Amino acid sequence: MGAASVHNSVSAGRIPLSIPATDYYYHRLDIDQLAAFDFHAASVTGVDIDPQLVGQAEKLFALRASRARPPTTAQAPAHVVDYFPMSAVLSHGYRIEPESRVSRNASTASARWPRVNFYSADWAVPTAQDVAEDYHVILALSVIKWIHLEHADQGLIAFFAKCSASLKSGGHFIIELQGWDSYQKAVRPNHAPHFQQALDKLELRPETSFDKLLQDQGLHLCASSDALPRRISVYRKV
Repeated sequence: MGAASVHNSVSAGRIPLSIPATDYYYHRLDIDQLAAFDFHAASVTGVDIDPQLVGQAEKLFALRASRARPPTTAQAPAHVVDYFPMSAVLSHGYRIEPESRVSRNASTASARWPRVNFYSADWAVPTAQDVAEDYHVILALSVIKWIHLEHADQGLIAFFAKCSASLKSGGHFIIELQGWDSYQKAVRPNHAPHFQQALDKLELRPETSFDKLLQDQGLHLCASSDALPRRISVYRKV
């Protein structure tokens, strides 16, 4: 439900499944911007545990919104993204200010933008923003390993249950599979060695356990791709 999918985030929103896998991977730092601007999602919510990364996502959204050309008529196609040069923003400022700076007003220029919201939270635990059956698509990219290490096996199961509960019937859960070797690399001395004890206690494995765990939550594998360094898997809620 990834902050614009900033790194180590979960992204949720209403986006089409026709986005190429390469876009999911290479735009993982701004997946919410990709969904909103390039694929015209009606609504996107970005979540990250790091408030600084959320702030960066808000600024990036404001920057891309300011560089886009609005439709010239009510019947015209959607906004043309990356239309105005960066120099226009530097010279004249943002057309839509980042939420962290001022409240966006519903001006003619901004009222027709897709609804993009960001907030900072550990999405693996209950929050005030939790909703049931609200999203068509949830993305978890470069995040499940860290949730698993932080919250152990039961926390991972709770995370999958929350994702399922947050999806509409027929919705899709898209994950980037981080293999067990990635877990082992994560606890190296130059990465996150404080997770070593947590790693030693884990019984569930991404390569062998996740499909069954997700199926138990009503999420069934419907597509996957190994075209990228890490497998992208798509699960459908039935």
